Amino acid sequence: MFVTYFDEVKAMPQNGQNHYIVAGLVVPADMIGQLETAVTDLSEKYFNTRELITGSEFHASHCYFGKSHFKGKPVAERVEMLAELLKIISNAERVKRVYAAIDTDKLWGGNAPEVAFQHFVERAEMAIPSDAAALLIGDLDDQQAHNMVREFQRYRQHGTPTRWGINIKSLVDSVHFCRSHHSRLLQLADVYAFHVAGNFSTRTGYIAEKFAETKKDINLFPHRYKEWPK
Repeated sequence: MFVTYFDEVKAMPQNGQNHYIVAGLVVPADMIGQLETAVTDLSEKYFNTRELITGSEFHASHCYFGKSHFKGKPVAERVEMLAELLKIISNAERVKRVYAAIDTDKLWGGNAPEVAFQHFVERAEMAIPSDAAALLIGDLDDQQAHNMVREFQRYRQHGTPTRWGINIKSLVDSVHFCRSHHSRLLQLADVYAFHVAGNFSTRTGYIAEKFAETKKDINLFPHRYKEWPK
């Protein structure tokens, strides 16, 4: 049994980010506990609590930009925090890293969320052993939640709706949603999605350079991915 935790990073052309990203982690069920413990240990280190509360949530963009409960923390600490979370992902050898990145500048019709989700579901399906089953869990705060449930049921019934679409057999049931401050694994998926989005952005400046330097030796290469229209 596997659980696929995922998150989205929306395109923000005004900030030089033209790609709509859906990214996540395909996690063997027997590894969920140890990953939760690893992230909870970091919560105790940085927030002095092991409780699952908003004030101990690892939210990548807030951490990077020093917002919310990260406000006032030094840049070096915030960058190291993100790097430690990325190391947890990298060191989890049986966890599969998956993403879909859609260039909205080249997409006709303005349906980037649907296209990104479809390609992510296909790549997640490919990352799961053929004799296994997996659930999909996303962030409840996402505005596309209702659409995802509808589209996923169509994929399961009819396959994904493109010329090169595939049948969805290993991903089962529905798309489930949870608030990210209630799930350490969703927080890891958020951090991974933020990392992926950074590869398609034009972030510059001191923080960007510091972050790039800190994570340069961390292996985060995806196991399955789609960059559209490539």
